[in-house]
Amino acid sequence: MSMDHKAFVFDTNKFHAEIEPVMRDSIKNTEAAHRYICEHLDELQSPYTGDTLDEDWEEEFGDLTLQVYFDILLTACYDVEDDRGLGEMWDAVNEVIKELDVFEEGELPVTGWEVEIDDVIVDPGMQGLGIIDCDEVADILEILKENRDEAECAEPEDLLCETDPDEWMEAYDDLCGIYEEAVRQGKGLLLTF
Repeated sequence: MSMDHKAFVFDTNKFHAEIEPVMRDSIKNTEAAHRYICEHLDELQSPYTGDTLDEDWEEEFGDLTLQVYFDILLTACYDVEDDRGLGEMWDAVNEVIKELDVFEEGELPVTGWEVEIDDVIVDPGMQGLGIIDCDEVADILEILKENRDEAECAEPEDLLCETDPDEWMEAYDDLCGIYEEAVRQGKGLLLTF
């Protein structure tokens, strides 16, 4: 099974101010998340269907684990239906950017920073989730643009699937487009699989 990369413009300011504290309280007691969701149904979506939550929201989710609560809470900060991710091309772009060696963390532009709250990793899909804060987006975009020519000449190894420079450059430009949109909206990014 290949992993599909998803990317969403994400309101990191709202996340840190409003959602992260609820998540922190929920680690001790999930009732905190439950209460927040019930009080903010119209601001939240199903992470699976994109529908706004209604009174019967619990029926859709089965086992309401901490990570499922996290998944729902995150939708306060992004639109589930506005996925701008790289799909299966994420791996090639990731390898190309790592080879450029221009970021301290080579995978950062594609996968973001891991979110850890009180020793609990936020990762509802169990395949990795990261965010890029709104104040980092412009800098990362600048570095990606400055190194575009080098990316075209990169020779990435260990790719999950065969690809050529035309393909990975299209995805590289898509990645830049994701960052441009975040800059336009003055927001950060949520990157996940």
